[in-house]
This record gives sequence, structure tokens and C-alpha cells, in this order.
Amino acid sequence: MGNKGRCLCGSVTWEVNGEPFSAYNCHCSMCQKIHGTAFGTYYRVKTEQFRWTGSGKTIISYNSSHLTRSACDTCGSVVPFESKNHNGWAVPAGGHDLGKNIDCNIFVADAAPWHRVSDDLPCFDQYPPGDDFLVIDNKFLTKRPEGVVRGSCLCGAVAYQVTAPFKIAHNCHCSRCRYARSAAHASNGFTSFDAVQFVKGEEYLKSYKVPDARFFTQVFCGICSSKMPRLDSERGIAVIPLGSLDDDPDIRPIDHLNVGNKAGWHKITDDLPKFDEMPPG
Repeated sequence: MGNKGRCLCGSVTWEVNGEPFSAYNCHCSMCQKIHGTAFGTYYRVKTEQFRWTGSGKTIISYNSSHLTRSACDTCGSVVPFESKNHNGWAVPAGGHDLGKNIDCNIFVADAAPWHRVSDDLPCFDQYPPGDDFLVIDNKFLTKRPEGVVRGSCLCGAVAYQVTAPFKIAHNCHCSRCRYARSAAHASNGFTSFDAVQFVKGEEYLKSYKVPDARFFTQVFCGICSSKMPRLDSERGIAVIPLGSLDDDPDIRPIDHLNVGNKAGWHKITDDLPKFDEMPPG
């Protein structure tokens, strides 16, 4: 029996048999955008180790740099995509509860300003030595206008701005967040409902609400599947995936929530407070 993975809604399922030949946290700006968080974590497996276990009818693809990334068009979760350079597949570890420990951090020169790489894994500013992937240029931070923080999707179809200060930011390790972001955790900033203004592309937004959840909804670009802000009128808040930002938000996550549901392959190595569930109060 292999290690089974899935997207948030369960429309896309797969299985990895045997140990991946590498596993890395990628901090490049493209991974930040499409996962909506600090980094994407990927397993690299040979073709014969990977198989789809569902129909795959909801899978869509987007060409970014030298990669053709794939996602579920229903819920927006990143799903495995073929890595032709290595005769195999790149599999988002966030779709798995258990798996291989991570080997290294890559593209740490592009790490988000609100995230600190705190583990003791080897770190590389590009791909590890000997990897024949193309070099990627960082597309992240620019000098921002006074009084706003800008954000956008990977393909550029959707852009928004935040016109009020962020109130707080959290890292969440619950299974919904992990499967939604296809990553170790979600990193979200929170502000008031009317503080987010879409500058362009609002018509490209799609959303998926988990059927048995009261609030949990993932919003994403219908073209590239990048995670986008969710405007919650019922609670009067905006939930902003920090990985979607183009500017430094001048806020940092203050804790780790729901670590009782943390992925088995991920280690929390920073000194932020940790809560097994939601924090008291």
C-alpha cells in the first residue's frame, strides 16, 4: 500500500509508492503565490512510483517559468505535476499527512520577509548543486505606495490592495489548511472586511467552501489557482493568504495553531507559541 494523497475536496487523489528520491521546501516567489503561504514542500518521485487513483477530471494546468503546475479546479489545491527534467513527478507534500522528512530548503534568497527559515536543513539560493532545472528570478517585493499593501496571483490576472493595517497573522496546521494550501501550513493575515479592494480580475476568482464547515472557504484564481483573499461579510473580516502579497505587510505570524493536526513530515523549529487547537480566548 502506498502513501495516499488528495486535494482539499477529494476530487483529485493519488498514491506514491516507495521513498521519494528528494524532498525540499521551496521558498521561491512562485511557490509563495500558488500555495498562498511561506513555502511549498515537494516530493520528487520516479514515474513508476506515482499513480493517479481517481479520474482527474477536475485537474487544470498553468505554465509558470519552466514548470507546468497543476491544481484542482474545484477547490484550488495544488496537485502533482510531471517533472520531465527528471523522468518523474513533483508531488506536493501538503496533500499527505505522513511522508519522507525534508532534505533541504531551496530559493531561500527569495524567502518572504514575514517568514524566518529557522531549521537546520541545508539551504540553497537556487536549486541544489547538480540539479539541472533552470535558474528562477525572484519576482517578489517592490517599493510599495504609501498606505497600501499590494497583492496578486501568479499569472497576474488578479490584483488587490489592502488599505488598512493588518490586525493579526497566524500559521495554521489544521488538515483543512494543509490540504487547501498543499503545504505544511497556511499563513494568513487578518484585517477588516472593507480593507481589501480588488484592483483587477475579481471576475476570475473562484471559491470552494468545505461542506461541513461553517466558515472555511478557499478563494483562488481560476487561471493559475493562486490563493486569494477571502472576504467574510458574516464576521466582518478579510482573510489574506500572506503568500499572495507583493509587499511586506509589516506584520508577522504570532503563533502556530492546531499543531495537534500537524503533518507528520513537518517540524516546527521556530520559537513562536504553539497551540494544539485554537488559542484560549
